[in-house]
Amino acid sequence: MKVSTKFFNQSQLDVFGSMNKEIQNVQERIASGKNIVRASDDPVAAVKLSAAKEHRNLLERFDKNVDAAHRRLALADNALDQAVTTITRIGELTVQAANDTNGAGERTAIAMEVQELIKHMVELANTRDAQGQSVFSGYKTNAKAYEMTQDGEISYNGDRGQTFLQISENMKVANGMDGETVFGRVQTGGGPKSIFSILQGVADSIVQASSLSGQGSARGTAELAFSLPRDPVTFTFNLTGADGTAAIEASLAEGKYTDFIDQVNAQTHLTGVTASLDAVTGRVQLVDSANDVIVLNDLQIEGIETSSDEMTAYVDFYSIDGEGNEIGFARRLTDEDLLLSNISTDINDAINHLSNQQAYLGAQMNKADQQKDVIAQRKIAVSEEVSELGDADLTELVTKLQSLLLSRDASQQTFAKIGQQSLFDFIR
Repeated sequence: MKVSTKFFNQSQLDVFGSMNKEIQNVQERIASGKNIVRASDDPVAAVKLSAAKEHRNLLERFDKNVDAAHRRLALADNALDQAVTTITRIGELTVQAANDTNGAGERTAIAMEVQELIKHMVELANTRDAQGQSVFSGYKTNAKAYEMTQDGEISYNGDRGQTFLQISENMKVANGMDGETVFGRVQTGGGPKSIFSILQGVADSIVQASSLSGQGSARGTAELAFSLPRDPVTFTFNLTGADGTAAIEASLAEGKYTDFIDQVNAQTHLTGVTASLDAVTGRVQLVDSANDVIVLNDLQIEGIETSSDEMTAYVDFYSIDGEGNEIGFARRLTDEDLLLSNISTDINDAINHLSNQQAYLGAQMNKADQQKDVIAQRKIAVSEEVSELGDADLTELVTKLQSLLLSRDASQQTFAKIGQQSLFDFIR
């Protein structure tokens, strides 16, 4: 078969073009530092590299979520830490106010400080992150968690939602809490109570402390003036007279004292005390048969379980002399849970509750920290894979480039030499 000069020249040009293309490809890989500039360089490796890069991007998103969650959890933990300190201070003020050396003026000043601390508690509950989103409002992150009206009423504006962030393919971490769980569900002896209602009850108890007493006592005769709601409530108390002490339970309502009188008289054989209604004053009169000291104490009123409850009922205890005149001032008695000496339990319950919430936050932060370490290790492994698949071996590529250039130049010189010959060169 004869090969024409034209065909020979064209085939050599095609070879040179292919060599130049390969040289250009190697030069691009050297310049970019990448082993795969385009998918066609190595389709199989390109697919693996794409998957590895996507995996790396996913780990980057998990890492950012861990950081975001940790920042919000740290804010929440700091807020609760301050809240515990604030409530502890309120407890100290309560002990101070319970001191009998303090008068009404001193207790009013103490109550004012407690009110300011309650406002600070509301501010802590409304903690926001760097983006201005509320930490304790559940899903309603754009709303204030708690609102305090001018009359001191505090209400929750958020919901019970719990926000989470994905920190691995199958793991989430909390990045916020709902305020109702944190501040509104303190387990007390009277059931779940809001921290704010407990603290407001403390402030009210401090104001009322000068007028409230733990017991009433009188020699020989006493009179009781009740303040009661319309619906019947149960009074439970201890009554002591010359003959001893009896626990008495009676139902009372506004203007209705019959059951109280009957229950006291049913225990006269144990106490020596009888009860009757003074038709003129409308008071209940207690008389000791031996003209001994009458003591009424340990009063419990139905519906009042903790210091956060309102004083819905009370009784003023008057000491009466032999001529029927009042001696001194009345001692106002109400449920003993409203006395300053008995509200430390509610404060301790509130502190313990917040400590439990901090423990939950701490567990979430520990989980985030551990996962961050795992993510860091995974990122190193994926980065090594990406580097192995995508990064160029510059030494190998430069050697290959030099070899290609040498081959191309030698081929071009040979082609030029052959192209210079003609038929006459062979005839000679």
